[in-house]
Amino acid sequence: MNKKILIFLLILFLVSCKVEQEEVELAEKGSIDQGGITLFPKSKDGYIGDPMPFYDQGMMNMFYLLDERGGTIGFHPFALLQTNNYLTWIDHGTVIPYVNSISSQDLALGTGSVIKDKNGLYHAYYTGHNSRGEMPYFEKIQHATSTDLVNWTKHPNDGFFGGVNDFRDPYVYYDSSSDEYWMLITTRDYQGGVIKRYTSKNLVTWANAGVFYRNPEGNYNMECPTLIYVNGYYYLSFSAQGNTNERIVHYRYTDDLSKGFTIPDQDYFDGWGFYAGRIEKHDDRLILAGWVATKTLDRDFGTYMWGGHLVTHELIQAEDGTLKPKLLTFIDEKLSHEVKYEVIDTNASVLDNTYKMNKNQGYGYVLFDELLDRPTKLTYKVDITDTDNFGMTFNAFDSFFGNLNVYFDIENQRIEFYRVKANLIKQSESEIIIPFTFDLSNELDIKVITEGSVIVVYINEQIAITSRAYDMANSSFGFFTLGSQVTISDIHFYE
Repeated sequence: MNKKILIFLLILFLVSCKVEQEEVELAEKGSIDQGGITLFPKSKDGYIGDPMPFYDQGMMNMFYLLDERGGTIGFHPFALLQTNNYLTWIDHGTVIPYVNSISSQDLALGTGSVIKDKNGLYHAYYTGHNSRGEMPYFEKIQHATSTDLVNWTKHPNDGFFGGVNDFRDPYVYYDSSSDEYWMLITTRDYQGGVIKRYTSKNLVTWANAGVFYRNPEGNYNMECPTLIYVNGYYYLSFSAQGNTNERIVHYRYTDDLSKGFTIPDQDYFDGWGFYAGRIEKHDDRLILAGWVATKTLDRDFGTYMWGGHLVTHELIQAEDGTLKPKLLTFIDEKLSHEVKYEVIDTNASVLDNTYKMNKNQGYGYVLFDELLDRPTKLTYKVDITDTDNFGMTFNAFDSFFGNLNVYFDIENQRIEFYRVKANLIKQSESEIIIPFTFDLSNELDIKVITEGSVIVVYINEQIAITSRAYDMANSSFGFFTLGSQVTISDIHFYE
């Protein structure tokens, strides 16, 4: 070959290699202009309590109980956030106020729902709560109307008691087959927790239609019920007013209400880090909105409080009617700019973007540099064919043992969250436990979103685990295993 041609081809090859290298060069973390997005919003006036999502004309109207923590005797007004993308939010603040008087039934407001009637008028139903005055009962179902969802007029004469102190969380559903409005109410009878149904033709006067669903699994109240019809199935959801790991969102389903509801094998979407979830349609998507609690003193060692930040999952409907959670498509598509995080320490075997840890190592790990507190998405895959356990460790500030850990206990078929150093997990109690059946023949496909002190992990679009982790941001993080073999691969970060 002619020497000049050979030199020319060599130059072309080197130039193409340089171009290819430049094309795969990742952006620096923190460099992406995210446009002020927020994944887990709170109110400008306080924190998010029970959400009451209402979708109308292209806008998700996220009503919620506002936790002002202001020291008044009244508390929890209805407030409103609006969004069409779950990334940017219009904060209207309080829209239905409480009455700061011990003589008012509306001393505190409790959860309810919003619906639009056939004439385009909006109706809000809420719980008027007063356990300090001289009311016949603590809780009363109250009514208000609006033409714009922001300015509301209360109609106290429409309110009604249920004959017991626990009588709250009205959810109104239009049943087309009977041309009636149904109101589901969290209450109790002599046997325990029940959801009662009331019916109405005019959204003003309501008739007691008896028990709609009785708690089959315990004595607890079934809070914040939802009834929704989607693609041939009715879904009933509620939040168990239990303790710690009992305190989760459940659902039931049926294709015929006259046959009763089926309890699916996995009748939950998340652990008790996510509470008071309500289901609502957003065009052809199904969303589940709840809250993740703050902790006292805003510290990881604090105790969980009532209220916090809004967390929203997307639900996937399978052919058999069951529902599973996944990362919201709006968020997944927005966090699409890949950025660079550097590995700072590991004892794993490394090949390209794959990290293999051996059970003979004891504690196997790979650590990355500091996680930013801005909205971030992490995706990775895990081969669990011969794996007993692995985890994600955060706040590994001064060692490779982080003290905030999402732990996958494959041997005992559960996912957990721990607030202890990673090497102490097997001799410690977890904060959150979620039973989960791992399929050892398939790898795990995991997506994680973080922002500030909130983390949500989605596993195979089958289950989620939400938690509060104050010391997560601005410290090193990574993966580990406790004396097990595991292969973690295809790790990517996005802003």
